[in-house]
Amino acid sequence: MSFDYAKVKQILVCPGTKAALVFEDSALVSVDPKTRLSYPIVDDIPRLLVDEASEMTVEDWAAIMVRHGRSASSGELA
Repeated sequence: MSFDYAKVKQILVCPGTKAALVFEDSALVSVDPKTRLSYPIVDDIPRLLVDEASEMTVEDWAAIMVRHGRSASSGELA
């Protein structure tokens, strides 16, 4: 069984900021531009623990937001 983002995207939020999350490769990325947190998915299980999240660079985060149809500066839907 693999992680099915489409089934849970409406209920998943960043545990630190409550911002929406987008699925990128093997991680869930917060759309909050202030924190830019990336949560790993390990063995098809999202690790939604702030202590295990990593902060992304502004450039990497912005590129992911654009790929997901979001603003590169605010993370809001474009």
